[in-house]
Amino acid sequence: MADLSKKEWEHYERPEQSHVFKQIATVMRKGISPEEVAEFYSKWAGDLEYEKELPADVYNAPIVTAEAAADGLTEVQRAEARVLDVAAGTGMSGDRLRAHGFRHVDALDPSEGMLAKARERELAGLGEGHIKCCALTEMIRLVKPGGVIVIVTRFQHLESVEEYRGRLEPLMDQFEKEGRWRRMERRVFPGFFLDKEGILWKYQVC
Repeated sequence: MADLSKKEWEHYERPEQSHVFKQIATVMRKGISPEEVAEFYSKWAGDLEYEKELPADVYNAPIVTAEAAADGLTEVQRAEARVLDVAAGTGMSGDRLRAHGFRHVDALDPSEGMLAKARERELAGLGEGHIKCCALTEMIRLVKPGGVIVIVTRFQHLESVEEYRGRLEPLMDQFEKEGRWRRMERRVFPGFFLDKEGILWKYQVC
């Protein structure tokens, strides 16, 4: 909790916000295993507090992700596209994608509790201990040529998460040099989680 910004501390001191910071600090702790992450998110989803504690003014990644996916596509293309939401959680991004006109959204998440909530939305069922760098290879394999991959995470994870430090972006660049995909966009944006910046990459599979 020591790396909280001033804005985060102000929210942390408010009783209605304190729980979410404890949750984030727990699930992002150094050394947490993927199995522990999945179990933790299942419980958080089951407590029915996850989305209540992460409204758009606290966590805007679903909004930014859906906007990036929709950008450049016509209404017809969005309606016909097939979307796989990886690390979908409870389907918050899926809701935003549907608001942009996407009609075929499948959800993938290691947390069964999170997926259960996503299924309630009629969706088919990155941080410490979360998605590994090697998952990029599988994403590229699953997406047909011309398809788009949008990846969003907290900007500080590029340095604070050992799995990503000095590995994630070099791997992305390597795949581009090998002709597996081409980068369409890379940008840092505000408000990923309160005043913590997020980073977004958008690639087209070759």
